[in-house]
Amino acid sequence: MILEAVAAVSACCKALEMAAGAAQNIESLGGYIGKLGAAEFDLQRAKNSKNLSEAEAMKIVMAEETLRQSRENIKAVFLQTNRMDLWAAMMQKQGEARKNRQEFLKKEAARKKKFTQQLKQIALVALIVIILVPAAVGALLAWLTNNR
Repeated sequence: MILEAVAAVSACCKALEMAAGAAQNIESLGGYIGKLGAAEFDLQRAKNSKNLSEAEAMKIVMAEETLRQSRENIKAVFLQTNRMDLWAAMMQKQGEARKNRQEFLKKEAARKKKFTQQLKQIALVALIVIILVPAAVGALLAWLTNNR
């Protein structure tokens, strides 16, 4: 997860820088900025992981710096074109999308946990049935044969 997040940040930053240089208008950068935001979200989740090695932590720090520089460069493009209103709107929408994604991931994790718990309960019932029914039938047959 960590290496994928770092690679995604790196790829998005490079693509965004290239697109910013070649773009005819800044509105065409929206998709790249969205991908950069998603990569930033994944990087933050990886950073919050409990089992980071030192090397992974250093890669995350470097990816965060790359991300910060890329964001500043793109913001400068919006500033130069006098479109900070568009930048602010994009950042607001990105924040809303990030919040929605976080809520979705929490709900998905809760759903998976509930499903796993239900699966364990079903397995327990099945195990009880598999063990107890033959034992009960065997005991009944033994009782019937002994009482004759």
